[in-house]
Amino acid sequence: MLRLSNVFKVGRWEFLKNVRTPTFLVLTFVIPLVMLLVAGVTFYLQTDQTTETMTIGVVDHTPDFYFHLEEQADGTPVTLVREDEDIAKLKTQLTDGELQAYLVIDDAVLVGDRIPIYVEDPRNLNLGNLRSVLVPAVTAYRLEQLGLTSGEIQTAIAPVSPDVRQLDGASEPLGALLVPMIMAFILIFSAIFSGQILMYGVIKEKRSRVVEILLSSISASELLWGKVLGLGTLSLLQIAIWVGAGIGIATRFIDLPHLGLTAGSIMIYLLYFLFGFLLLAALFAAMGATMKDVEGGSQAQGLVVMVPLIPVFFSGLLIMQPNALWVRILSHVPPLNITTVLLRMGGTTLPAWEIASTLSVLLLSALGFLYLAARIFDGGLLAFDRDLGLRDLRKMLKRS
Repeated sequence: MLRLSNVFKVGRWEFLKNVRTPTFLVLTFVIPLVMLLVAGVTFYLQTDQTTETMTIGVVDHTPDFYFHLEEQADGTPVTLVREDEDIAKLKTQLTDGELQAYLVIDDAVLVGDRIPIYVEDPRNLNLGNLRSVLVPAVTAYRLEQLGLTSGEIQTAIAPVSPDVRQLDGASEPLGALLVPMIMAFILIFSAIFSGQILMYGVIKEKRSRVVEILLSSISASELLWGKVLGLGTLSLLQIAIWVGAGIGIATRFIDLPHLGLTAGSIMIYLLYFLFGFLLLAALFAAMGATMKDVEGGSQAQGLVVMVPLIPVFFSGLLIMQPNALWVRILSHVPPLNITTVLLRMGGTTLPAWEIASTLSVLLLSALGFLYLAARIFDGGLLAFDRDLGLRDLRKMLKRS
């Protein structure tokens, strides 16, 4: 039987020991700031690139294509220069840097699917800016050749964007798409970080023989549950700091209701984190109990880290096909379901029965892994001289 007083003592000790470590402080405060700085610099560079001016020479053999090109370039960083048919002159201007590119347009080019763009160095051409002018101009010219009026052409080429609305007419909240995906990465990163601390702590205590002293006062199961409790609380603190800072920053740019966060959704995310953390912590703890040194643990942790991240590699498919049969099956396979369900929430609204079933599977699997980890803990903590293999694990579980 577990003595809760011992579990809470170990949990409190683990929490206070790790909350002041440089690793926790760096991962909690410094890395998010660095990530925000990198995101800000990237956004600035992309914005700066889209506003970079460019001069394009145009040789037009059609009656009025240049008119459409000029109309689309108005107000953009693209400056057009209409040239005669002196190609040698264009090449000289290109070499001297007066032009970034030039086009030679005729009816044969405009009916095809390729428009040649002549440059000196393709790497120096901002193709995105040029495409944003060239493509609508070609579309407008083709529509004009089909007999459409100027007003009809503008209607045909006007950009549109999807506006997803619910049955009551309300627009889909921004958070309904982004928050589940962000939470998936936050939860997995925090759980893996705390799980690694747990595994390396167990290995270190085994190597220094501290675990002999601990096991003289408490049971292996109490030690395991105390470590999970302490590091789980540490992860919740870390997530609270990240989410609080994120919401504080987000509210400066958008209204908080647009995030789509409700008490119910927050509770669901929290349950997935708690159950997922229990599962991953059990795996890390069992790994640590079977290793004699940190080198072996660093090799084994890769497997535990990679498995719950596998759905992230298929995140595009999960979001585009959130209700496919294979996705529903994956949502009930631990530990893949930790991230699968959260990613699915970014693409669809899960029915209550499926949330309940996936949470139930995750909880039962977490308790099952904790039970197995406790048995491995009990038999492996005192094995100081060697790494335990599958045969040793099988004997431990069989004896228990």
